Amino acid sequence: MSKACITPVFQRQMEQMRNIKNLIFDNDAMGELPPLTRLLFAGLWTMVDDKGRMEDNPRKIKKVIMGFDDVSASQVDEMLQSLHDRRFIVRYSVNGSNYIQVNNFSKYRNRQLYRRCSQIPAPEFQ
Repeated sequence: MSKACITPVFQRQMEQMRNIKNLIFDNDAMGELPPLTRLLFAGLWTMVDDKGRMEDNPRKIKKVIMGFDDVSASQVDEMLQSLHDRRFIVRYSVNGSNYIQVNNFSKYRNRQLYRRCSQIPAPEFQ
């Protein structure tokens, strides 16, 4: 019997798989957000790196997470700001580039699954 060949693309997809604990959605502040904003937050977990960071690009985020929804990039930007205002994420800039850090990502992430270091700089408060 031959071994299955795992392509680099499939390997990357497997590394990006995330589990979200239901206690995140049991948070009163999260419950006050509109359903699409909660969906956006869950979707961010699939886009961030192993440290919970990603480029802050509402147009790209809209395409990846809400591609089939009637939502504009500016509405996604507003939703991201709402998540930032409630401290679910941090929006920050380093050397003119904008980034997002999912707060408490490492608290809810299985540490055994960390694969690689982040290429995105951390917010200054960390």
